[in-house]
Amino acid sequence: MAVRFPPASLGLLLREMLMLVLSQCARETSALSVSSSPFTQMIDRRLSIAQKGLVEARQYLAAGQVEDADIVLEKIDEDLHLLRCRIRREMETIAPRPAPLHESAN
Repeated sequence: MAVRFPPASLGLLLREMLMLVLSQCARETSALSVSSSPFTQMIDRRLSIAQKGLVEARQYLAAGQVEDADIVLEKIDEDLHLLRCRIRREMETIAPRPAPLHESAN
């Protein structure tokens, strides 16, 4: 049984996905006030963990351990999904929602 290596473009795809998530996070969090420093620190920690996971996945891929890389990538995907949900929740609590329009009784 021959070991199948993923296409070389997988690393580039992962990098592109991470950059997309980071840019979305930057846009979403740019509206946050300076007083949200703990929130910003949490985002930085979670993104740092995701970055370490990408390094680990790259090492697995280089060693031909595709299944191990897949496991790590699934965890990264889940972590980024949870981070995105958290950012959305924070944005909803910070950004005022427009008042619903009511029809007049006239």
